[in-house]
Amino acid sequence: MKSLLLKNGNIFLKNENFIGDILIENGIIKKIEKNITEKTEDVIEVHNQKIIPGFIDIHIHGANGADTMDNSVSSLKKISSFIVKHGVTNFLPTTLTSSKDILVGILEKIAGLQDAPMPGANIFGVHMEGPYFDIEYKGGQNEKYIKVSTIEEIKKFLTVKNRLVKLFSISPNNDAAIDSIKYLKNNGVIVSIGHSACVYEKVKRGIEAGITHATHTYNGMRGFSHREPGVVGAIFEADNVMAEVIFDKIHVHPTAVDILIKIKGVNNIICITDAMSATGLKDGDYKLGELDVYLKNGEARLKINDSLAGSVLTMDKVFRNLLELGYSIFDSIKMTSSNAASEFDLNVGEIAIGKQGDLIVLDESSEVLLSIIKGEVKYKKE
Repeated sequence: MKSLLLKNGNIFLKNENFIGDILIENGIIKKIEKNITEKTEDVIEVHNQKIIPGFIDIHIHGANGADTMDNSVSSLKKISSFIVKHGVTNFLPTTLTSSKDILVGILEKIAGLQDAPMPGANIFGVHMEGPYFDIEYKGGQNEKYIKVSTIEEIKKFLTVKNRLVKLFSISPNNDAAIDSIKYLKNNGVIVSIGHSACVYEKVKRGIEAGITHATHTYNGMRGFSHREPGVVGAIFEADNVMAEVIFDKIHVHPTAVDILIKIKGVNNIICITDAMSATGLKDGDYKLGELDVYLKNGEARLKINDSLAGSVLTMDKVFRNLLELGYSIFDSIKMTSSNAASEFDLNVGEIAIGKQGDLIVLDESSEVLLSIIKGEVKYKKE
């Protein structure tokens, strides 16, 4: 029986924190007490540092020179190895608009890695971002692949592997899209509105059809106006829609993030990175799928039109930004871990007996010292 004991950590449970110990056996949290004395294989002294649930990133394209669209197992492992150093224990590799054949090939690569042993963060599925969008709000998506959805094509994606596609971003811009939303929902996929020019009434129709999620709220969508509430207004209003937000202080102003959280509530926000391949690397030229991107002063932009092209954000930075904005550690955990775990029905996102041992240790500045997945140390700061 494999066991790990974390000693003297500042443990953050759902509603309280205290200095104590956590025992993980066979990947599952077995005990949480002030002083666990039983002998175990491995003991780590935490020195009163914070122990919180590992971060979950449900919208990430790449990092450290690797891209989900590389259609490569080695690239996916490279992303996994990089983000675990920033506290991510579970993630959804995220696709871009592309051809059906390319997307199917990428899904097949990810299928072989889903919930399989990885060098770093665990892949629990896929986020398909597109290709059924509106060109007007394409952002960093390649418009040559944007098209009208068909259930026949979506069926090809979903049959690569059952329950592989966890999240699907789409614009509810026509009857075909509405039919596709219903089909996705009926097949257990969470449907998200994204890259959409839809007016408020069309968005409402999409929500009635099964949309329960919003892709990088504010970005790539019709904004809010007092005369046309747009996509943003519909997201504000809908209690059953979970809202993603890229909190890098570039995509969205901190005050706009704060307004979103205040309107939706801390239980209905999932912070994401939308990170691309340049994450962790120096300024220079990179790719987002097939599109040329330049990175300068922390901003990734398309060369062709200067649009933002994903971010170079990491989840530990998101966590620190939330704390800086005035949110508690408990609420910041919700928006970087627990809410995603709840939405996708994962046995993580909370430190509790019976939960999977996916934990991270943070220092006084909320920098990552240790990342643990299923009770196994995957990263330790030197």
